[in-house]
Amino acid sequence: FGGLLLLDSHARALEFCLTPAGEHRIARVRGHSRARQHVARRAQIAPAMPDGADAAGDGDEEVIIEEMEPDSGTFGATDGAAAAAAVAMNKEANAAKDESAGEDDEIPEGTSPQEAEMLKIDKEKKTMSASDKLERSILWKAEGNDLFKKNEIFKAVDCYYHAILYCRELMSNPQYYPKLEHNDFQRKTAQDLCESVYTNLALVQTKYANTLAPDDAEMAKVLEEAVKSGSEALKINAKNVKAMFRRGMARSMLAKGAKNVEAQKILADAKADFLAVLAEDPQNRDARVEAKAVQERIKALKKEEAEHEGKTFAFGATLSGIGAKEKDLLGDGSVKKRLEDAGDGGVWMNEDWLAPDAAVKCVVHITCAMLSSGGDEGKDVKCGTAPVNVSFILGDTDMHEGIGIAARSMTIGEVANFTMAPTRLRAEGNLASLLPDPNGVTSVWQIKLLKFVIWQDTARNGERLQKIQEEGYGRFPEELSEVFVHWRVFGPDGSMVHSSRNTIDLRSGTAGGLKQVEDEDKEAPCYVLSENCWEPLAIVCRSLRQGGVGELRMKRLPPLPKEEPGGDATASASAQLSMMMNKFKSKDGKEQDLRHCTVRAELERVVPPLAGPEDARWEGVAALVQERYRAELLLERGAEAAGLVRLRRVVAWAAQLTGANAAAVASEAAAARASIGWVLACRAAPILDLGNVTSDVLAAARRDLQEAEDQCAWLEEHHPNSPGTRCLRAKILVAQDDDFAGAHAQLLEAQKVAPDDKRVQQELRKVKIELRNVEEQQSRAQVVEIRDSLKRARSESSDDAAREEAVVKLLRQLETTRISWETVMETRIGVELKSCQDGYGAEAQRLCAQILGRLKDESKEQRPMWES
Repeated sequence: FGGLLLLDSHARALEFCLTPAGEHRIARVRGHSRARQHVARRAQIAPAMPDGADAAGDGDEEVIIEEMEPDSGTFGATDGAAAAAAVAMNKEANAAKDESAGEDDEIPEGTSPQEAEMLKIDKEKKTMSASDKLERSILWKAEGNDLFKKNEIFKAVDCYYHAILYCRELMSNPQYYPKLEHNDFQRKTAQDLCESVYTNLALVQTKYANTLAPDDAEMAKVLEEAVKSGSEALKINAKNVKAMFRRGMARSMLAKGAKNVEAQKILADAKADFLAVLAEDPQNRDARVEAKAVQERIKALKKEEAEHEGKTFAFGATLSGIGAKEKDLLGDGSVKKRLEDAGDGGVWMNEDWLAPDAAVKCVVHITCAMLSSGGDEGKDVKCGTAPVNVSFILGDTDMHEGIGIAARSMTIGEVANFTMAPTRLRAEGNLASLLPDPNGVTSVWQIKLLKFVIWQDTARNGERLQKIQEEGYGRFPEELSEVFVHWRVFGPDGSMVHSSRNTIDLRSGTAGGLKQVEDEDKEAPCYVLSENCWEPLAIVCRSLRQGGVGELRMKRLPPLPKEEPGGDATASASAQLSMMMNKFKSKDGKEQDLRHCTVRAELERVVPPLAGPEDARWEGVAALVQERYRAELLLERGAEAAGLVRLRRVVAWAAQLTGANAAAVASEAAAARASIGWVLACRAAPILDLGNVTSDVLAAARRDLQEAEDQCAWLEEHHPNSPGTRCLRAKILVAQDDDFAGAHAQLLEAQKVAPDDKRVQQELRKVKIELRNVEEQQSRAQVVEIRDSLKRARSESSDDAAREEAVVKLLRQLETTRISWETVMETRIGVELKSCQDGYGAEAQRLCAQILGRLKDESKEQRPMWES
């Protein structure tokens, strides 16, 4: 149990601390106090602390100790006072029995004091009932609380471990341990008691460690026991906020005495504890302060680690004082190397990383400067360019081949000069543009290999590399989860392109009066996976758990998000300004896409999506309304896939609800089905009208239209007259057969029911336009046919009477045909009418004059400038 402090019959305090190997360490504390008898005083048990008590009291000013009232249901007392009296009497009787037993029993010679004490307790427990054990455990705990408040830490620890010894076995399942003769209620009481005591132990052990000198070897052991105590409490209740906080504090203190790498690991665990506290209690200021402090310590340790990186020299370091000869790396003189300063001499290169389809890729970080250019040896013109920090994937064609060859020949921390022929410096990508231009001549470069980092290539094509520093804890976020995440984008030269923590600092002394700064206290923005989360960020978040940290390196990044989520105008302005101030620029000043950048994400919190009526957060019909509202907003933004997901959730949830609010549930389900069908029909219609799509695309469009038809059929059965049903049927008629007349009739009926429905009005306007186009095409075809018939009637017939009769018949048909100005101009029907005015009788003359007059009047409305 980590540590056990007892007082033996000779009035000596014995502290028993369990080492990691599982053996007991005994330290004698000399004193002149009387030996404590096993006679318990009547416990003055204080009320339990409320569940919402802040863990801030873990400092020296105020201490929160878990306490517990005896339950009448556990011990059989009629009220709290009677229970306390019964407990005290029972403890006195058992203690007296223990005292006499201790005098009469023979302890085997050579038995250590702690083993003797354990034997006494084990023997005593054999004669005790489950209720007696719980009584004794609660009294030991209450006494420990009192002693701790008096700052008698050793005695408090003694009491706490006695409390655990008496009740720990009662946490076992009664079904599998019938010999313990306890029930489920007593088991739950024992679990709560042990959880409380372990939580108190974590606090007491941390407080004791805080009194020790930093160089005291005992401090680390005590803090490790505090971590174990907190872990034991969390095994019983994984959501115990106090245990999380106290374990985090113990880990934070433990890291102070550890070496850099080990300290980073311990602090990462401490940070996870504090983030877990914030997940359960977002308003816990102390946990937020400690989490921030731990993060700062981690940053400092990583900075220290980076500063010392490459300073450990192997045998190769001795070469730095020897004039190294130039080495031809490829044997053709195109890349020659001269060592300037040896690195660590370690072998790190793996040729498998260079394979284009390798699952693992290597990113090297170098500092590079061009010393001179021109001439056979590249030494004619001194360049004096400033060193450039750059990172690239080994084998990436966007980087000069010669630079990659040079990096592979080096060890970490090594500095060397390389003479490179222009044939090895021909890359033209974004990476190469970060380096000085050798202008097609031989040049000398000085390169220092800073480090190499291994990444996972998920697509095995070098386009997207991923690395997880800390996976975090809990479950991976599912789609539609809310993720609270801080993120940064770094360029290939290590400079920061954008940060979610960026704010605008107005300073008159800076260029333009603006300066971008990071606000470490800024709250993490909240995104919804699959909805408003930037795709590279979503990829990283899907691979992390709460509290995790990961990176994604992409060859080409999509454009940065234009605004922050949540409608925060200030944050959106900051984000847009950040992107304006951090645009990638080419050498000619033109903007470029984001290339070879790294996205680093710190996932602070994950809120899973609402699971449905069985979810504790379910709010009835209001949840349906809110879900459909969010879906409609997504559809308005053009996010069809995300909107469909939420609409389908509404339909599924509505099917699970029965009873109260049936009408409201049915209305929401109908509206969701109508929207689903509408989206699918709109998506399928343009594809079905095209003639040059692949069979797969056409099959997908037909499936969409069939599902839309199924949704419409359900709506026509249950809600036949709703505007959504009519509108959906109109869309399907158009998508299937271009039946604009039928669609027009459906929309007119929908307009009667919902004259202000935006979707109905918009679709009605579209259908009317299409309907007029159809009518115009039919009218044009009819006019063309009449025109051609008039020409034939005037020229082919030799009988004047028959010719006159045929012309009059055609003119009467033309009289009833609606003709637009465009049709008149395209068909030139007016010319034909004037030809029919003379020689075909009075009736033909009258009809021609009437038709021409009507066309003239209509043309004035359609083309006011026609006469002029």
